[in-house]
Amino acid sequence: MTTSERIMRGEQFLEGLFDPSLGLLPEYPGHQTYWLYHDNYLAANLLEKSHPDISRRIRASISGFGVYGSGKIEIVFGEVLNPLPFRGYELIKVATVGDKVVGTERVTEGVAKGWRRYADLLLLASMAQSGRAARKDFFAAEDMWNGAGFLDVVARHTGVFATYKLSLYLIAARRLRIPSIPEVLPCLCAMQNSEGGWITDYKNNPTSPVGFANVETTCLALLALK
Repeated sequence: MTTSERIMRGEQFLEGLFDPSLGLLPEYPGHQTYWLYHDNYLAANLLEKSHPDISRRIRASISGFGVYGSGKIEIVFGEVLNPLPFRGYELIKVATVGDKVVGTERVTEGVAKGWRRYADLLLLASMAQSGRAARKDFFAAEDMWNGAGFLDVVARHTGVFATYKLSLYLIAARRLRIPSIPEVLPCLCAMQNSEGGWITDYKNNPTSPVGFANVETTCLALLALK
């Protein structure tokens, strides 16, 4: 399958999840929770060109709930004014609409400690910086690659690899113009399911997926491919 075909199928997966009654996408098919950040923020950006009407409706819905950022995921689009140092983040409920729950992630005041043990935060930090500091954090994350996934503190604890960290790695490598590890892209592509979405996690290798295809993982995979 070509990259263009993968992107088209991924966008179709997202389009199929759009709930016109809320103007948002649920976390994954059949779920009743709708995350403004990161999920719908990412979806609005990824669908901006291919599905501009859906993108506009998502943005309007996010604004309608009075939420204007999370302070972290926007790093991938260069939309955070002061991304570092990383702080604590919490998931909160914004509203309940019938049997549907709208939530979001928001930044707290406390500075995060030990964040360099997490591959995703290292990669986000590399995108938030430039020069030597950016490369230092990028290569610190790359050193966690064990041939199957990024073996950071979370993967060591849970025994599973997170698909979205593959995407962040490829996005950061492209941003910094650093050649990526050749095995990462095929690994990411292998996590796309038959419906076009990307599955959240895997054990040992992509032939042993864990979890469901969801909005956040799919959006970041699309951004990596684009």
